[in-house]
Amino acid sequence: MIFVNQKNIALSKIDKSKKGSIDTHAISIIEIINSLENYYTTSSCSGRIYFWQGDGKKCNTEWMKVSHELITQDFFNIQPQGTLWLRMEPFIIHIACKDIDSANTLLQTARNIFKKSSILSINKKIILEIQGSDKVDMPFYEEGKLVYAGNQEALMNLLNSKLQNSWNKMEILRKKLII
Repeated sequence: MIFVNQKNIALSKIDKSKKGSIDTHAISIIEIINSLENYYTTSSCSGRIYFWQGDGKKCNTEWMKVSHELITQDFFNIQPQGTLWLRMEPFIIHIACKDIDSANTLLQTARNIFKKSSILSINKKIILEIQGSDKVDMPFYEEGKLVYAGNQEALMNLLNSKLQNSWNKMEILRKKLII
């Protein structure tokens, strides 16, 4: 009964993410997971491409430009201030599990698709993290001067390909969960 109450409370809370809403590409997998008796989602991101400044710690990082969709070359039109990094992050989702057996069952399913999946916590709640591994993190401007001198169209295609690959894997996992 405790897990059911925790699930009801968690699913009734408002979105506290930086973006302020659930990513369109993540909605269907979130709905599937939340419909399962032994699981509920606590946070997610379908993947994103963004420019950031700061020291890399979440609380000290400012997003300068972000997209949760495929980008166009216009995305690279940005006025740098200091050192600016370009990052592509894949799908990630945190899931509360009713018990360790439930966590392990979902973990084994997820690891066939997302190798970096793991159990994050078994203290107050059992939390499973499913995470893609296709990432890009690179300096783009250093003190206002362009560091990346390569082909921006090729870079855009690489970033979009990695993001699309992450979405494709999400769909594979979603289909495995509804069987």
